Amino acid sequence: MTLARGDAAAGTGRVQAGIAVKWTRPPVGWSKLNSDGAIDNRNGIASCGGLVRDDGGSWLIGFSKRIGICSILEAELWGIYEGLIAAWSIGTRYLLVESDCLEAINLINDRSTSEGTVSMIYSISEVLTRSWCVRFSHIGRDGNHAADWMAKRALSDDLLCHRFLSPPDDVSRLLQQDAAVC
Repeated sequence: MTLARGDAAAGTGRVQAGIAVKWTRPPVGWSKLNSDGAIDNRNGIASCGGLVRDDGGSWLIGFSKRIGICSILEAELWGIYEGLIAAWSIGTRYLLVESDCLEAINLINDRSTSEGTVSMIYSISEVLTRSWCVRFSHIGRDGNHAADWMAKRALSDDLLCHRFLSPPDDVSRLLQQDAAVC
């Protein structure tokens, strides 16, 4: 399912069906955010992470955030929110957002909530009112490895949120794998 919000040209949005199995480049002039959430089963600490790439597949910005105790759905929503903030901060105005959490995409699409998600859905909705075009889609886990790595990185980090202007060495291999299949 794909959701478009805040079309910069027309101020409209539209919904499309579909699921991506692997990472693909966004259309020319667009950027793509891949986000993910993670939970350490040993202590219940949650984190999120993700990255924004341009239409050539090059890294623009990444992030990792240690959240604390919450559900995996909340961690996935945090990842989308933090990714939107990071993308906006670097001037992105046409953005495709991919998440491997269909439930999070559906909640954003329907502007509905489930237990524990009210504040995150509200925060995401507020960011989407800015003057930009954002489309959401579901991607299979096999297409979201780099975002998964960024989310899990924060589980061992004491920093609340860290932004990366260049890719960490360990995630560079995943980016090269993505580029090979585009």
